[in-house]
Amino acid sequence: MGKIRVLDEQLANQIAAGEVVERPASIVKELVENAIDARADKIIVQLEEGGISYIRVSDNGSGMEREDAVIAFERHATSKIQRERDLFQIQTLGFRGEALPSIASVAKVELKTAEDASELATLLTIEGGQLLHIEDTSRSRGTDVVVRDLFYNTPARLKYLKTVNTEVGQVADVMGRLALSCPDLSFTLIHNGKELFRTPGDGKLLHVIHAIYGKQVASQMMQVGGEDGDFQLSGYISKPELTRSNRSYLSIILNGRYVRSIPISQSILRAYGTLLPNGRYPIGIIQMKMDPKLVDVNVHPTKLEVRLSKERELCQLIEQSVQGVFHKQRLVPQAIGAATIKSAAPKPEQSELSFTPVRTNDWQVQERASLWNDNLQAQKSPSFRSSDQKKDVDFRVEEKKELENVQEQFSPLLYGSQMPDPVEEKIEPALRDIAEQAESLNITTLDESIEATNSRFPLLLPLAQVHGTYIVAQSDDGFYLVDQHAAHERVYYEVFYRRMGEKNSTQQPLLIPLTIECTLSEVKTLENYLEELQDWGLDLEPFGGNTFMIRAYPSWFPKENEVGLIYEIIHYLKDHDKVDVAVLRDASAKMMSCKAAIKANRHLRHEEMESLFQQLSECGNPFTCPHGRPIFVHFTTYELEKMFKRVM
Repeated sequence: MGKIRVLDEQLANQIAAGEVVERPASIVKELVENAIDARADKIIVQLEEGGISYIRVSDNGSGMEREDAVIAFERHATSKIQRERDLFQIQTLGFRGEALPSIASVAKVELKTAEDASELATLLTIEGGQLLHIEDTSRSRGTDVVVRDLFYNTPARLKYLKTVNTEVGQVADVMGRLALSCPDLSFTLIHNGKELFRTPGDGKLLHVIHAIYGKQVASQMMQVGGEDGDFQLSGYISKPELTRSNRSYLSIILNGRYVRSIPISQSILRAYGTLLPNGRYPIGIIQMKMDPKLVDVNVHPTKLEVRLSKERELCQLIEQSVQGVFHKQRLVPQAIGAATIKSAAPKPEQSELSFTPVRTNDWQVQERASLWNDNLQAQKSPSFRSSDQKKDVDFRVEEKKELENVQEQFSPLLYGSQMPDPVEEKIEPALRDIAEQAESLNITTLDESIEATNSRFPLLLPLAQVHGTYIVAQSDDGFYLVDQHAAHERVYYEVFYRRMGEKNSTQQPLLIPLTIECTLSEVKTLENYLEELQDWGLDLEPFGGNTFMIRAYPSWFPKENEVGLIYEIIHYLKDHDKVDVAVLRDASAKMMSCKAAIKANRHLRHEEMESLFQQLSECGNPFTCPHGRPIFVHFTTYELEKMFKRVM
């Protein structure tokens, strides 16, 4: 007797079900996709016990006549593929014709469907892949599919299902992705009689985000869009302060189909760059439309993975579009609870807060304070509600002028017998060095002009320090807490990053060369990158055995820790095999900036704070440190008034 034989239909369907049906969420995905392809605009999913005992998917789509309903449970039966060339321009979600027979082979299934409410509907009953009963019934236009007792005939697979809560979570995730893919459809998910979420189906993606993720997430999403000759891009991305611990909150929608794509996900993360803390990921929904001929969705049984013809071009468009959003936003986190506070005008008897700087003899402080107050008054002027309020403001302006005159006359009482030196002579050496480096480099930004950055950078007047670590600064819209180390680290990072992008940069020759000793593995690693390091101005020369001689290093290298920093670069190269030059440049700039920046518990003079703010305002991204931590936290004027009960 021969060894090879053809499997019977029932066993073949159960094997196919292993590819399509892993858990209740798999069934929901396949059935809802069929409802979407049937042009339904309202889809309801009901579960019991996580979908293990009961799943019902109801839609108001086109429905089927009796003959089609029976054939639909045959393997490879589909209405969505007619000929071979259709595989190269698929525009439906389901097309393999395996879902219904695979589901029916491992569960008890009922299907009720009607093409028109005026005609009789069809009811099919199937168990274990066998058609048991057909009868006429009544139903409005559309289809109901009920799946009971999943894996009742395959107990080995049943025992691998997780807890009820886990299975419900998986179904909710699938439903959420489908809802994000089709914001113009209404989706409802019900478990054990309790509604978990409902989307309005009004075509507005932000409303779907609100239904799935909640109000707080929706309020911190930023719209993104872009297009070129091949792709149209739209969607929403979260502000950098809104992150999650894994990348599963990135939803990629391709021609209405949720897909997984590592290159596309990486392009989104590259666009965030240093805006994200290490190990944190954003929330994002990116919708892409393209010619179906440019994508192959027939590469995976669950249709979650695709193959793109112009993947690199698409990733570039996504990265540029997301970065474009950041370049238009002031990415300063609000203080805790600020996002939930609604703005409101103060009550008439509660005047708005007004601050007057004390150190007015410093010409830079005076200039910024004057500009700050002018801006504040300009913003107030349209909202004068009475002549009495106008007079009150005029009085405060005159009062401020008188105070300035008094301070000019008695400034020795404020500072002692000796007046303060000019600001530029008192700048902390580290700050002065970085200012000179920025000037010599003619730094404007990494990705945009200074003018564009300054339009997003708040006008800050430093007031004081907290524990020698955080700078308190006021602005026309409240006050800010600034992490001085994070701010200075960002300034240094952009200088170092720019410098390392310049080949043959200025070197600092050493009169007496330094030596470093490496392990054998470090030597082999370092030998592969000597040319790149030389381009930066780091002149390393083999000196026999495991020793290298440092003959010169870049003139912009952080001082006093050159050898330690070189060792860190070597260790990074060893720990990350085959490092891309761009990645090495970024990592090295982060290392150097962290070493060079002023640390916490370092008390700064007022002019040093001013200098730091000025340098920070000229950075391409002045809102986070290179590791993604926020530099600012913003407390709005309204929030202050709310805390002190000035407004109710």
